[in-house]
Amino acid sequence: MGFGRIFFFIFAFALLEVLVLAKVAGLIGWPITIIATVVTALLGSYLFRRQGLETWVRLNQRMQQGDMPGQEMVEGIMLLLGGALLITPGFITDAVGFALLLPGSRRAMARKVIEKGTLQGFTTMQGGGFTYTSHTGQGPNPFQQPPRRNDDGNVTIEGESRRE
Repeated sequence: MGFGRIFFFIFAFALLEVLVLAKVAGLIGWPITIIATVVTALLGSYLFRRQGLETWVRLNQRMQQGDMPGQEMVEGIMLLLGGALLITPGFITDAVGFALLLPGSRRAMARKVIEKGTLQGFTTMQGGGFTYTSHTGQGPNPFQQPPRRNDDGNVTIEGESRRE
């Protein structure tokens, strides 16, 4: 995507946000609109810290168990994006930001990203845990056994490889 397209997208989105803010302000008044914008930023900051800590704890637990924390990694990225969107003034960004910060919708979106996104090549969801699949997400499982943690704390993944 070229710079011109990116600039146009940002400009069009900012214009849309201003139009929505003006429409809302016309209905409820500018002072209440400004207060609502500040309150959503503060609430977003609180949710970001709280949900971020919970996600960080789950990520650490998964890693200590030797599991692939793909879900938690995707959720962490979504939390960062959601927090940034809530700090940005505007009701459209607030709606998307809250969707990314609320646990139910964030987890559902993270599962979709893993199923269809770039992490699919390394992990797939199955029964609440992760099953290791081939780098293309297709074909037989190349790993003989799931990863296990050695006495020294390192994770070992046994399997076979071949050059194609």
